[in-house]
Amino acid sequence: MKTKLIISTESWNTECWTNLPFSPRIGEWFNLQDIFTTDEIAEIKASANCWSGVRGIVQSVEYRHDDNEFYVELMIKVI
Repeated sequence: MKTKLIISTESWNTECWTNLPFSPRIGEWFNLQDIFTTDEIAEIKASANCWSGVRGIVQSVEYRHDDNEFYVELMIKVI
């Protein structure tokens, strides 16, 4: 399913699009290493306070509609 990921840290937010075969639930852990490259993980890690660089927690799941299809918007908090 088309998914918009919003990664949130204490000082930085970023968005990316991916296709996920599932929709995680609020409160579940989400493994970011499965989606992002090591350079992207390093960039996120630099803006987070004491983050291990492996996973984040799903803060919100919203179903949205653009011009022609539905997609899932996930807010993932890395702390």
